[in-house]
Amino acid sequence: MRTNKTLQLHYYALYVVLLLLLAVAHFSMNGQPYLIVPDGTMMLISTINILLLLSIPAVFKWFSVKVKPGASVQTYAKWAIVQMYAIALPALTSVLVYWLLRDRTALYCYLIAFVALIFCKPTTLKWNSYASTDANDNIKKGE
Repeated sequence: MRTNKTLQLHYYALYVVLLLLLAVAHFSMNGQPYLIVPDGTMMLISTINILLLLSIPAVFKWFSVKVKPGASVQTYAKWAIVQMYAIALPALTSVLVYWLLRDRTALYCYLIAFVALIFCKPTTLKWNSYASTDANDNIKKGE
């Protein structure tokens, strides 16, 4: 059960860090952008930021391929942490773009990634399903 607590600690720490970064970015510049860039560059940065959101469904698919129902709890814990941080990456870049350029599109991208992180929450139900599968495998092997 120690690993479950570690997973939840990572999960909630990511949420706290993301919220703190957003608060700092929002209240630090009094509505003025930190960098002034040409419109073409702003459009390119916004497009890249939006394209980073395409990694979210890819990360969910990648997790489902790596962690099968018969996987061990250690495998689940390892890939769950990777999944959480990979989903948080677009949120972190969106906060950075929002802080530097005051681009509202980045704020929406942040919100999408922030909500997607909800689906990565290591719940007790998920944990018990992998733990029971691991225990059943050990019983079948005679351990």
